[in-house]
Amino acid sequence: MQQWFTQVDGLWQFKFGIEDHLFAREAAASCQVFLSDDEDEHTDNVLRSCYNCMYRRWQPSSFQCYKTRIKP
Repeated sequence: MQQWFTQVDGLWQFKFGIEDHLFAREAAASCQVFLSDDEDEHTDNVLRSCYNCMYRRWQPSSFQCYKTRIKP
């Protein structure tokens, strides 16, 4: 997880921004909680990508993963 994400305010923020499809696909391939969002919300043409995950929330320069919250 830490090779693709960094901790920010108790959430995991993707390190590689909004256009690095290769790393978003690698992260999703290793994710045990990936769940595809509605097709009209997809931004990557490969289904299993963090960019297409139901649990990602877009930020101005990246996204945060809301499924794998960091426990205090």
